[in-house]
Amino acid sequence: MISKPENEEEETNQEITLEQAYLLYLREKNFNTMGLRWQLGAMRLPLEMYGARPLSMITHESFLKIMSIHTNSGVKSATVRNRMSVLRTVFRWCAEHNLCEMPKFPKLPPANYERIPPPTPEELSAIIQAAPPHIQRVIIIGAQIGARVGGSELFRLTWQDVDLVQGIIRIHGAKKNIKAPWREVPIRDSLIPVIANWAIEDKEAGQTYIIHFGGKPVSSIETAWRSTLRRAGITRRIRPYDLRHAFATELIAAGADIGTVAKLMGHTSPTMVLTHYQYVMDKQKRAAVETLPDFGYVPSPCAQK
Repeated sequence: MISKPENEEEETNQEITLEQAYLLYLREKNFNTMGLRWQLGAMRLPLEMYGARPLSMITHESFLKIMSIHTNSGVKSATVRNRMSVLRTVFRWCAEHNLCEMPKFPKLPPANYERIPPPTPEELSAIIQAAPPHIQRVIIIGAQIGARVGGSELFRLTWQDVDLVQGIIRIHGAKKNIKAPWREVPIRDSLIPVIANWAIEDKEAGQTYIIHFGGKPVSSIETAWRSTLRRAGITRRIRPYDLRHAFATELIAAGADIGTVAKLMGHTSPTMVLTHYQYVMDKQKRAAVETLPDFGYVPSPCAQK
């Protein structure tokens, strides 16, 4: 049962506003710091335009206006889609809690995510040589284990999630992935001694989290990552998240089946892998076709003179 704000109880004839409903939504969801920052960024424009307006007065046309302003502001279509998805989720939550009727929501624009080539093995080697210890750990776990680089997965890893006897790391997935709250990813044999040394160092230092700096867990590596790329002499854009893309790219290029890659990455279906790594699979398809046996003879009508 959702309790209305105090001023709402005093004025029972006044409908709840978008701002009041959103505060109730945030209170129930209890996002972490990074999640809350993203939420507030996505909802900034709707709250500025319609925050004081009753929910019942926010219509399909209101949503279209918000989406138009986002689109014309020059942000990427993927950003527009993500921000509008947050707004839609908020209104669905309001409808589920009988705060309003769900208005007709416009069709979201296609994401058209930016395709950045993942770091090559040569680039990874240069980056890791230039990286401080905590960034080295990020690179190894991101590119060799496939964890999402950020607060949703990699920065949440603790030593309780590592089983060096069985050679696995248990990765807790994002909260939205209810069907797969965690997954176990095997550790390459060559990496087990490396991670074992980390474990010894951290046990002596009393560290619980695998990724830490200055004695504290890490919540962002943006500055350290830019500095590392600069020292490595890499000028093209490479994001920490591209380490995970390198993980998938190398698995597919090595012939791993898509279903296994999807499971290792924490996707509930292979669709995401098929969408984002089609360029790798094109090479695999070409290589597969070239393995077909040659007839040794082609009938003359089928061959050019």
